[in-house]
Amino acid sequence: MILAVACVLAVLVAAAVFALSRRLTRAQVLPIGPSDHRGEQHRRIPGRVRYLGALALVAAVAGLLAWSVDGGTSHPPALPGETVLVIDLSGSITSQGNKVIAQTLDGFRNYPPNRHAAVVYFSSSAALGSPISSPAADLAGLARLFTPDAARSRGPWGGAFDGGTVISHAVALARRVLIRSQASDGRVVLVSDLQDNPKDLNVLHRQLVLLKEARASFSLMPLPPTRTSPISLAQLSAPYRAVFGDHIIVPKPLLVAGTNGRPLVQTALLRARYPALALLLALVLGASALAVSFFPRLAWRLG
Repeated sequence: MILAVACVLAVLVAAAVFALSRRLTRAQVLPIGPSDHRGEQHRRIPGRVRYLGALALVAAVAGLLAWSVDGGTSHPPALPGETVLVIDLSGSITSQGNKVIAQTLDGFRNYPPNRHAAVVYFSSSAALGSPISSPAADLAGLARLFTPDAARSRGPWGGAFDGGTVISHAVALARRVLIRSQASDGRVVLVSDLQDNPKDLNVLHRQLVLLKEARASFSLMPLPPTRTSPISLAQLSAPYRAVFGDHIIVPKPLLVAGTNGRPLVQTALLRARYPALALLLALVLGASALAVSFFPRLAWRLG
């Protein structure tokens, strides 16, 4: 809505300048050739004054735009505290799913050393693969376990998991890990295709409620489903969204870490004081500058 209003306003500004210039020059639209009305000297405001005033207005809008954007709060993104990655190793995980898991793990490569993360692997059962005391940056080294060669042999886990899916066991273990670590701002990130055993749904709901009561945040990194799955992501994620809201789905694996895969020194954010006003001013400035620059000779001749 804001963008639509800003675009309309920008077009109106440019059209108004064009119409004013055409009315003042009557027949002369473009700034080419001599004017036939040089003898008319009864204008109250000379054309040069109008032109210089327009330039001053553009400069004022530019200054206001800079003020509205520069909030003075450039800083790295706020990173979560203790993280528990819950990774699905069930038989329904595809090769594309393993690739997403590897990208998710690799996104923690540039995490600061004072941030920690644990890994919980699961299928029908759940096991702690990496303790919460491990530096989060070490998760990047686990990405090699999800390469195509390792995935074909089901990685180093071999027969440790039977290929079924009971997600409630993994959520329960992740909650216990956070409780034992006494994390005040912990979070659980479920990396799964969400194809849970239907008999597990009631238990899963209770575990999700307990996780929320423990004041832990929850995110969902959905993996590509198998081709034969007729169930949509909206249906599969419904039990999780019912407890934690619709904002839990992470659109890209690198965003799970919160750094977009880049070092923290390169992820500073510039927070605008008034984002809507900044957008409006930017488009008005562009239209005004275009109009003023298009008619300099014309406006100067009017003087």
